[in-house]
Amino acid sequence: MKIFTERLADFDLRRPASKRDYNRRVFRAVAPRYGVVTRLLSFGMDAWWKRALVTRLPRDAGDAPRALDLACGTGDLSLLLARRFPAGQVEGLDLSPAMLARARRRRGAGSIRFRLGDLGRLPYPAESFRLVTGGYALRNAPDLRQCLREVFRVLAPGGTAAFLDFNRSPVRWLGRVQVRLLSAWGGLWGRLLHGNPEVYAYIAETLALFPDRARFEALLRELGFRRVRSRLPPGGFVSLTFAGKP
Repeated sequence: MKIFTERLADFDLRRPASKRDYNRRVFRAVAPRYGVVTRLLSFGMDAWWKRALVTRLPRDAGDAPRALDLACGTGDLSLLLARRFPAGQVEGLDLSPAMLARARRRRGAGSIRFRLGDLGRLPYPAESFRLVTGGYALRNAPDLRQCLREVFRVLAPGGTAAFLDFNRSPVRWLGRVQVRLLSAWGGLWGRLLHGNPEVYAYIAETLALFPDRARFEALLRELGFRRVRSRLPPGGFVSLTFAGKP
C-alpha cells in the first residue's frame, strides 16, 4: 500500500492555485487504482452512469463530430465517445500525466488524442467542438466559473456539453447528509488503500463547495447555455447534466 501523506488542511480548496496543486498530487497518487476505486465508490454503477451520459448525447451531433472529454482521467468517457462516433475526432484533456499515461495504454485509445492541460485555460480555438463531456470534472475545476466560460468558448454553436458528477440536493438538510455519507464512504477506502482517509474524502470536500443542482443549472444559464436539463439516475447520488450552446 502506497501511503498518501498530504493533508487537506494544508490546502485551501477555495483558492484556484491551491486546489490545482492538490489535484496534481492526489491524482498522481490514485492513478494506479483509479479504475478500481471508481467502481468501489459507486457500488459498481460508474460504468453504467458513463454509458448513460454518452447514450443520451443528442443525435443531431452527426456521425463524425469533434468531441472533447475534460478531466478525462484514464479515458473511460473518451473511449465511449470514440466507440459511439468511430468517424469522429475525440480529444481527452487532463491535468495529471500519470492518469494520461494509463489512458494512452488502454485498448482502443489509439484513435484518441490525449493532451495535458488545465480546465481553466483550454488549449483550443473558439468553437472547436460539437461535444464537450466531463466525468467528475467540474467539481475538480480550480475555478468553476472560468472553466464553464472556457467550455462555452470552445463549444460550437448548436453544440452540447454533458457532465456526470456527484449530486448535492437543493434541499439543504439532504445535501448535508449526502456530503457526510460520501465523506465517510470515501474516507473508508482512502484509509484502506492509501493509509489516509482524506484521499477520497476529498470528493465530499469538493462537493460541499460545489453548487447544488438548482444553482448549477442557474449558473449554466447565466453563462449563456441553453436547453439545460439534469437527469438523476437511481439513488440520487449523481446527476447527468446537459446544456447546449445557442
